[in-house]
Amino acid sequence: MRVFTSCVAQKHGDIVADISLINEDTFDDTFNKWLELTKGTTPALEVYKGYSWEFIKSISPSIPIQIISAGYGVIKSSDPIVPYRITFSNKFFDKDNFTIPTFGMTQEEANKKWFNKLTPTVEWDQSEVTLITCNPDYLELLDIPKQDNLIILNDYKLTRLSKWLGAGAHAISNRFAKFIVEEYPNIKGKQELNLLFEELDKKYGEPLRTQRQATTDEFIINWAESGRTLQQLRDEGYSCSYQRFTRLQDKEWLANNPDRKFTKNFRSHIDVK
Repeated sequence: MRVFTSCVAQKHGDIVADISLINEDTFDDTFNKWLELTKGTTPALEVYKGYSWEFIKSISPSIPIQIISAGYGVIKSSDPIVPYRITFSNKFFDKDNFTIPTFGMTQEEANKKWFNKLTPTVEWDQSEVTLITCNPDYLELLDIPKQDNLIILNDYKLTRLSKWLGAGAHAISNRFAKFIVEEYPNIKGKQELNLLFEELDKKYGEPLRTQRQATTDEFIINWAESGRTLQQLRDEGYSCSYQRFTRLQDKEWLANNPDRKFTKNFRSHIDVK
């Protein structure tokens, strides 16, 4: 058995390579400059940090760990890296400075080109069980064969086990991987895991969150203008993301985006509590 996971944003040490500080004229020059800056010195396992990563680190003595990273492509947890800042995830405006430069491509095209230059091919074992815990944005870059031994944990409603396993939504895949590695190390593949998950869900499954009330943009704007916070909004049972609450307080953005559609070029310096 092995685990194939995503990198995480938090790193130990000062950032050595930051994609937002590279100002080359072409995609290839940017990529080559990135390679110059990212000659590794410390095992990846020891560079990444954070709550979710601790679950991966705790099982690393038992099984091989592979990592998909915007900084390095697909690597082993023992491969040397430096602390870096770059991401394939482009769904949140606060990460946009650190996405792959597009140079006229779509973000998805740029991500794919960057990844293929880092890792031209990914080899998948035909028989060894691999638990895949990748971020959805990173999963899109991997052509994962449909094999029983390749188990994508995102396909399971793992948040139903969050309270039982004691992990929030952002860490539940890594927590569940730890559970499988430690409690069911001889599991044979997806069919067997499907049965196990059904059993666990019947015993321990419950919704992670209660159903919240939907809100209109006008409701949120009025709420914020009255001086009330996002946390207070959620405490009252309303549904609203940090990103939405923040952008709807930015009068310049509202004026420039009358349809109020999300744009990843949006920046806000508003302090949301």
